[in-house]
Amino acid sequence: MSGQTMAIIASLIFLAALADAALSDLLGFRIPNRAPLLLLAAFVPAVLGGGLDPAPWLDHVLAAGAAFVLCAALYALGVWGGGDAKLVPAVVLWTGWAGLARFLLIMAVVGGILAMLALLARRVPLAPSGAVRAWGERLALRNQVPYGAAIAAGGLDWWLMTVLPPLF
Repeated sequence: MSGQTMAIIASLIFLAALADAALSDLLGFRIPNRAPLLLLAAFVPAVLGGGLDPAPWLDHVLAAGAAFVLCAALYALGVWGGGDAKLVPAVVLWTGWAGLARFLLIMAVVGGILAMLALLARRVPLAPSGAVRAWGERLALRNQVPYGAAIAAGGLDWWLMTVLPPLF
């Protein structure tokens, strides 16, 4: 398998993992462990295949480690869920320090929009019964925000700006 093919496959796995995390969180307020695990597993072929520059791989690992420490603290404080705390370091492994600021900016903006929508949802009467009501209760009454969608948006933006151009 050529390096280019390996990088493209790893890149598609990156996108699939982000989509899985975002949809799972939007629909069920849960990020499956497979999403960050897929991101971790696809990183090595991405580097080896030329999708990411292998020279600063240690910087990518250090950035992910720093993100893990911060996210673990946010989880311990009850600010974030466990899925969010696992997904961010897995995405940061790909972005490294160079892409971290933009990733965090997009994640924060989309997360802010999601939080505003959650606040607005508190003013809307809930559906009488069923799955829509259960979802609305989690969003409006339990103060849960599907932040995996914001994390995925930041990762997608990074991918569009950094990984996609050299692949094609």
